Amino acid sequence: MQRCRYAIRLAYDGGPFKGFQRQPGLPTVQDALQLALAKCGVDGHLAVAARTDAGVHALSQVVSFSSTRALRPDDLRRDLNRHLPAAIACLEVRAVDRSFHARASAISRTYVYLVGTPPPAGLAPYAWSLPDPRAFPGMDPIALDTRAMQEALGAAVGEHDFASFARPGAQRETVRRLMRAEIMVAESEPVVALVFEGTGFLRAMVRNLVGTAVTVGVGRAPTSAIGDLLRTRGRYCGVRAPGWGLTLAAVSYPMSAWPPPPSEPA
Repeated sequence: MQRCRYAIRLAYDGGPFKGFQRQPGLPTVQDALQLALAKCGVDGHLAVAARTDAGVHALSQVVSFSSTRALRPDDLRRDLNRHLPAAIACLEVRAVDRSFHARASAISRTYVYLVGTPPPAGLAPYAWSLPDPRAFPGMDPIALDTRAMQEALGAAVGEHDFASFARPGAQRETVRRLMRAEIMVAESEPVVALVFEGTGFLRAMVRNLVGTAVTVGVGRAPTSAIGDLLRTRGRYCGVRAPGWGLTLAAVSYPMSAWPPPPSEPA
């Protein structure tokens, strides 16, 4: 029996969930999505572009699945949004080639991490607020040295073995290619964004890179901290940035696999 292939693009607030991937007895994005799909008469294995951790948000997560039924994408998007919890929104459903796979077909993923000193109240659930006595005991309010942070992050760009920045034992293959790691400073608020684009990321890798960069930015580590750890491949013992400051901002695919809609410029 011929199966049709579909892709769903989601946005979600990660606060109510213990990550994307199903975990027995815990609320996850995957469970909520599969329940909504079942209510729409769809039951299939889900492939996901990025397995976000507990509390991590997404602006453009991609999930793919196969179905023996021919589905109308616009109808499925509307029906999913009726059945999904308020913290999850289905932005798009599209029919894709049968070879498409949300994870394996992706060519890059972009994450954004927000840090505020402190952030405005409305941004607090989505940003790491400094000073943070848990991470930096005794630290007074301080402006981040973003130039030092950018210098530190520069060492991470390129292809490296990021085992030192991964959760211990999480994955065997730990070499990844990071195409971008940059700091963006808000003009009107005490907020900075750390932007990472790479072919793939290890579990906790972005949060540990952010933790190290912020440690540099508050003057508690040298600008060589990231480069030193990449060279020595030692076990990470630094600060891990909290999950709620991290957002999966985009997943990129080849044009042939994910062409823009006709109404958008190519």
